[in-house]
Amino acid sequence: CRPATTSAPIDSCTWQRTWRGAPACGAAANWSRWFAPPPSAEALSRIPDPGRKLLALRSYLRSGARIADRWSWTEDRIKAFRGSPEEEALLAEIEAVNQRFSAANPGYEIYVHATVRSLDEQIASWNRNASVRTGAEELLRAYTVAFGEAGLEPGNIDGARLGAWLRGFTPTESVNLAAPGLTHHGRAGAIDFQVMKDGAIHAGADSAQVESVWRAEGWDKKLKASVEAAGPSFSGPLTDPDEPWHYDYVPKPPSPPEKEHPCGSGDTSHGHVDGAPCPSPVGTERGAAG
Repeated sequence: CRPATTSAPIDSCTWQRTWRGAPACGAAANWSRWFAPPPSAEALSRIPDPGRKLLALRSYLRSGARIADRWSWTEDRIKAFRGSPEEEALLAEIEAVNQRFSAANPGYEIYVHATVRSLDEQIASWNRNASVRTGAEELLRAYTVAFGEAGLEPGNIDGARLGAWLRGFTPTESVNLAAPGLTHHGRAGAIDFQVMKDGAIHAGADSAQVESVWRAEGWDKKLKASVEAAGPSFSGPLTDPDEPWHYDYVPKPPSPPEKEHPCGSGDTSHGHVDGAPCPSPVGTERGAAG
């Protein structure tokens, strides 16, 4: 197979690899230079539906040079996070929010599924989510109008033209999932707080419950009050898409150590040695002759 370029149509080997998940042949993997910005190529190959694949690719292209910095952690990075001081700090803040929430709402408690969402989980959700299906179907219809019925056939995909079209496409309805690899959940940067009663989810991370449960029963305001009172590292909730359960997490940097003021520094208000006050200068001790 010849390498793909930004000016030539995609060859058949690249098309098989990109759109049908077939193994790459020869230099076909070079399509990732422009077709799927690194490191998104592997995730894109695991989305079998053409519309969902195009919708994810749109997000990857629109992320531009920031995509690598935003990309979800690898399995090794997730394993390193488990049990680390960083995870313990996150769990402690979640528990503080839960205690505040439970005290204010007897019989209810907070449930959090996980502190990090793996790329595998994100891809699986993308491939089955209903709002993604709706957005993908709309995009694919528009793509067919723009590029024709054979627009995804080998030799008919012009990378530069496709990229420009995807970046400019705007769906009429918001998709309630970030494309696989781009969610803050993939880097322990967001938490979905769900409301539980008697061991069952009462108000979950479900867009169908936003108005009928979260707002109708006031859980959006109750959760926000608890987060603001006990979760200083959380901000939210997310408004686009509308997710009253979703809060971003940015841990506060540790406070700098208290500056020591050794005796003789001239700062008599804070002077100390190993936590004890500095001795008074000679001639000023209590009881000394003046």
